[in-house]
Amino acid sequence: MRQWMLATLMCAVAACAPDSPQDSTSSEPPPIAFDGALAQQAAAKAAHGKRIADVLGCTGCHGKDLQGERFHELYASNLTRDVANYTDQQLEHVLRVGVPPTGRELWGMPSELFQHLSAPDMAALIAHLRTLPAGGKPTQQPLPFPPEVQQMIAKGEIKPTAATVREAKALGPVHLGSTYELGRYISRVTCAECHGPELKGGRETPDLVVAGAYSRDEFEQLMVEGTGTGGRKLKPMMEGVSKGRFSKMTAGERNALYAYLKARAQQPQ
Repeated sequence: MRQWMLATLMCAVAACAPDSPQDSTSSEPPPIAFDGALAQQAAAKAAHGKRIADVLGCTGCHGKDLQGERFHELYASNLTRDVANYTDQQLEHVLRVGVPPTGRELWGMPSELFQHLSAPDMAALIAHLRTLPAGGKPTQQPLPFPPEVQQMIAKGEIKPTAATVREAKALGPVHLGSTYELGRYISRVTCAECHGPELKGGRETPDLVVAGAYSRDEFEQLMVEGTGTGGRKLKPMMEGVSKGRFSKMTAGERNALYAYLKARAQQPQ
């Protein structure tokens, strides 16, 4: 789920780069990451990466098989073909900064979120992408922007990915202590896509302080079925994201997210 601008502009090449696995003898605490991120076996690592790709919504732009789709003037890359042309370091740079090796501008890619992915989650995601068999058509070229989009760009209403990364880099949901860090992390790389980097809401989305009105059971229905408190029907976008993405979270991840959002809602506003 992207913000309102993605009715016009969508993703380009996206993937993640692995870091070296954490030394099991290290005294440092394990990194904050989705469940299963520390898997060492190749198959388990790739399986975690596939789940993360679903949770993060990669298929929403790049298609159910990640073979690419056109969205208005842009074309979300065929990752099954294009990933092989990048080194891991180049993929990481595209993911975190939104700038490919050619230096061309990307539009609509959610690097402002992906820059915060933990090293093991990124490593798993790229491991998954490396297992995909090449298929589909080669990535198509973007179309020229129509005049109304060019005007929005000139006014700064739509910005290239690299600019959104810079603007969001220092922003994030409020820290509420180590107890809530997993939930904060999950909100930062998922919820922030539509509700803003500080979860304070966007043009068409509310401040996530509204989560304070949900019981745990109601929150589960929200995350899995996309229904609001009391079974209230929400916008189709939230329903689609819940069923297609957030339902792929583990129960523990949803527990952590709920605990963080509930605690955040109880802070002085």
